[in-house]
Amino acid sequence: MTLAKTDNLKLAEIAILCFDLGTSESVPPELRPAFLVLGKRLRGTLMNLLSAQFDSQTPKFIEANKKIGEANKALKKTAEDLKEAADTIEQTGKLIGILDGLLGIAIRFA
Repeated sequence: MTLAKTDNLKLAEIAILCFDLGTSESVPPELRPAFLVLGKRLRGTLMNLLSAQFDSQTPKFIEANKKIGEANKALKKTAEDLKEAADTIEQTGKLIGILDGLLGIAIRFA
């Protein structure tokens, strides 16, 4: 039997992402509390997992580590999508300013 730990670095990253999403203005206000709750629960679980060791061949251990990786990937994608949406809004706002300036120099309107 080989003893192993869960992927605690990824789990910590997941908790941090949850806290970040729970306080981000990019996330709809109604979703922020859910991310904060998830972050708090993950933080508590992580504290216990830091000292725990498991049989690395146990199906539950294998599944847990797989799910940690999947959740980490999904949260990173969500954070990136929100950043891209915020960037798109900013760029569109700049475009509107440019177009407003352009309208100010129009020679004629049909």
